[in-house]
Amino acid sequence: MFSHNFQTLDNGLPVLRIPMPGVKSVTVLVLANTGSRYETPKQQGIAHFFEHMVFKGSQNYPSAQVLATTIDGVGADFNAFTSKEYTGYYVKSASRHVELALDVVSDMLLTPKLRQKDIDREKGVIIEEIHMYEDTPQQYVGNLFDRMAFASSGLEHDIIGSAETVSQITSADFQGFLKQWYGLANLLLVVAGDESVVGREQILKQIKEAFSKQDEQTAGREKHKIAVRADLKTNPFDQQLDQQLSQQQSQQLSQQLSQQPDQQLSQQRRFHLETRPTKQAHFVLGWPGLDRYDDARYALSLANIMLGGNMSSRLFTEVREKRGLAYYIRSTTDAYHDTGLFGAFAGVDPERINEALEVTINEFKKLLDDKHGKVFTTGELKRVKEFVTGKMALSYEDPQAVAQYYGLKKLLADEIESPDETLEKLCAVELDQVQQVMERLIKPGELRLALIGPFKDKAQFKKFLG
Repeated sequence: MFSHNFQTLDNGLPVLRIPMPGVKSVTVLVLANTGSRYETPKQQGIAHFFEHMVFKGSQNYPSAQVLATTIDGVGADFNAFTSKEYTGYYVKSASRHVELALDVVSDMLLTPKLRQKDIDREKGVIIEEIHMYEDTPQQYVGNLFDRMAFASSGLEHDIIGSAETVSQITSADFQGFLKQWYGLANLLLVVAGDESVVGREQILKQIKEAFSKQDEQTAGREKHKIAVRADLKTNPFDQQLDQQLSQQQSQQLSQQLSQQPDQQLSQQRRFHLETRPTKQAHFVLGWPGLDRYDDARYALSLANIMLGGNMSSRLFTEVREKRGLAYYIRSTTDAYHDTGLFGAFAGVDPERINEALEVTINEFKKLLDDKHGKVFTTGELKRVKEFVTGKMALSYEDPQAVAQYYGLKKLLADEIESPDETLEKLCAVELDQVQQVMERLIKPGELRLALIGPFKDKAQFKKFLG
């Protein structure tokens, strides 16, 4: 689909360029090889907090107002995002403003002001963001599920942190965080868009100039790429302790585990109910899935779409169209360096929660029921391959989507796989491969379930965990 050029500059910065014909815009994206899972207990939320702080002022753009005025003045877009394993910052602009985009992104990351007064003011903003998510059951139930399913690992805590941890973060904490994670070698710069700009060697000179900025904090940053995948020793679904747990936390957890019967402990690891007087019940259910490197990930991706990824999927048809149980219902997959998740989420009438759970879980179980012809069919697989082909064609007309696609492949898996190569692998998936991964994941006794709703009796839900 697109050619690409990857190289590492003399200063250690990896650069990936993707020229796109017929495009008149450019996306400048920097991905950092860190996310919330690598935070210590006291740091929880700092990766996301830093995402906020880069917009508060830097060396060339000393205030939030100056920065916003500069970007708005050329009609560009800029934003950032934080996940559990990576963080991203981008500017998308008309191609003639690529030098400005490079200057803005590099300035935010290399020379942020990090004034304590700005940090203290932003704490209130983030705490209100935390409250917003907590008051949004559709989103918050996912946090509850992760806390339960990934307990005692870095994947457990919310990306945004907590009011307690956020309120304690200082400018010195940010300096230590940047020193550890934001050396140039641990970043990846991706430039995608207008081939007349991105494809020229001149842009390398502009990149070198933009990312040669130095101040005291930049000079002290780690100069090597951090091999975070090699540092992960745990399987969160097995409840092993993450390396980031303090000795005191480990002792407290061990004491807690020793005081609880095995059956009760197993249920706590697999079920969580938060009672709220909501008019709609929200749930997330799932089984341990695949890590991001598993060869079966292409088959799982197609199975996920067939099961609950679009309006013709089995879950949407059965739960919403046939029974009217939900407004939203989808299946989902999450993949991390060392583990994953395969499941579904929905919002339903509390009076019909048992029916909704039963129908949803049965749609997963049917995939193992070859005797009754409920496994995926050749027709379904053919249709989903056409669906994916069309969606990818639409998605990758946008330089921002292209930059993120190529960038995350390189950052997380250290490979450069084009959308065409991915599509080829998806289209090569056979029906028996889909069936094999379903049998591998959907196992009795492995289901996890998190709920928010006006329910007081946990016992009514135990039957679904069998």
